[in-house]
Amino acid sequence: MSKEEKKNAAATEEKAEKVMTKYDLKMQKRAEEKRKEKRAKDISTVVGIVVLVALACLVLSFPIRTYISLHKTYVTIGNENVTKVEFDFVYNNVVNNYVNNYSSYLSWIGLNPDQDFAEQPYYGDSSISWKDYFEESTVDSLRTNKALKADAQAKGFTKDLTEEYKNIVEQNKRLAKEAGVSYKKFLQECYGPYATESRVKPFLEENLFVNAYYKKLSEDMTPGAEEIQAKYNEESKDYDSVDYRIKQFDAVLPTAPTDLADPASETETADDSEEETAYVPSEAEKKKAMEDAKELAEAAKSTIATDGEEVMGISYASTNDVIRDWLFEDGRKSGDVTVLEDETSNRVYCVQFTKRYLDETPTKDMRVLVADTEEKAREMYDEWKNGGATEEYFIELCNGKYVESTVAEDGLLEAVSKEEELTEKMHEWLFADERKAGDCEVISEEAAASFVIYYVGENHPVWYNTIKSDLRSTAVNDYVTALKETCQVSDPDKNLNYLVLEAEKKAAEESSAAESTAEESSAEGSAE
Repeated sequence: MSKEEKKNAAATEEKAEKVMTKYDLKMQKRAEEKRKEKRAKDISTVVGIVVLVALACLVLSFPIRTYISLHKTYVTIGNENVTKVEFDFVYNNVVNNYVNNYSSYLSWIGLNPDQDFAEQPYYGDSSISWKDYFEESTVDSLRTNKALKADAQAKGFTKDLTEEYKNIVEQNKRLAKEAGVSYKKFLQECYGPYATESRVKPFLEENLFVNAYYKKLSEDMTPGAEEIQAKYNEESKDYDSVDYRIKQFDAVLPTAPTDLADPASETETADDSEEETAYVPSEAEKKKAMEDAKELAEAAKSTIATDGEEVMGISYASTNDVIRDWLFEDGRKSGDVTVLEDETSNRVYCVQFTKRYLDETPTKDMRVLVADTEEKAREMYDEWKNGGATEEYFIELCNGKYVESTVAEDGLLEAVSKEEELTEKMHEWLFADERKAGDCEVISEEAAASFVIYYVGENHPVWYNTIKSDLRSTAVNDYVTALKETCQVSDPDKNLNYLVLEAEKKAAEESSAAESTAEESSAEGSAE
């Protein structure tokens, strides 16, 4: 052992052998208390620092969250990075439009707008939530907008949106005032928690830009008269109308067993105390009832021209599927009569064909402003009258001072037919024989709004406009669908749960397919 080690050992031994006095014990206790006090103070200081740091983080998290929402990519659509603020803007538009459009059916489909969408299973597919559904719809809307925007820019399309954007801002401010909330609060409730006027401005302008480009595409893809006529010649059945007479004979099914009933089973007769259920006729009983109904229908052939129910102006799509193919069959002649059976509904029809034709009834174009009171409608009318009483000034009012009172862009309702759901007075005024372009009138009805109606003129017949609309819609939809295919979705941070669920479903299907293939291969190997 070294000198130093021996010295330390001696000191330790001496200290061990020393007898502890009361004073020593007192001083030792005081020293121990000081150590505990210092330790507690040190701990409280550390805890205090942690708390301060936590509070600082909590305070700082708000601007940090805002910064992330404003700048960090939430999802990528095509070549554009979409932030959380923009995603929320579109998401809220999607939700609000859905709730407004289907407000009468929300309880029936199990959607409560006041509860967390993530906690509510989607109607028709409980594997996803309403939040998943709305997020998928939001992505679809973003894909459409980004694809159209890119296409418009590539083709040099431009549009001055100053006035349209100004009108939207003024409308939002008015709605905020009516709701009794600040404009800032209104924007947050409409477009998301980080929405401000400056932040949502580019998104509103993009929507206006895309809508304007979509309108131009629709105009450019509107078919001409020759294309419309050619479409009619190819598929006249889809656009013609028919008049006919019809009598219906329901098969009288027995409510209790007859001679044609199936033999009763032991189970059916074993316990008379069981609750009675409605009698289900046998196939033989149904056949007999249908034969009886058919006899009545055959007998009705001789009188259907006078006592049959008259049906007029019915299209192929709107006609009962049991009788429509017979009615629209090429070569059908006026006065033809037949009997047709509907086995699904247990009834028989006696039908007489009157005529098939192309409905040439014209449609009308008009511009409309809507007012809550007749007094307000008169005010609108007087302003139009004093401003020159022209169609151009009516359009100016629709897009300017009374933009919130318009029923459509420029206030225009095109190709209005006699079958449209107009008020009685509007219908009478619009289709009056003396009506001429430039006529304008205030129309009010009890328990209804008041209207200022400007008559633009006569449009093409219903069939013509129907084909035009069908061809244009198909062309535009095909074009937009092709554009959307170029806008792929990238979500590396897995912000969108519906994409996660889709990936899991696809993986499960692939795994199941692989297992089935392996089992088939194994079975084939065993057979060999």
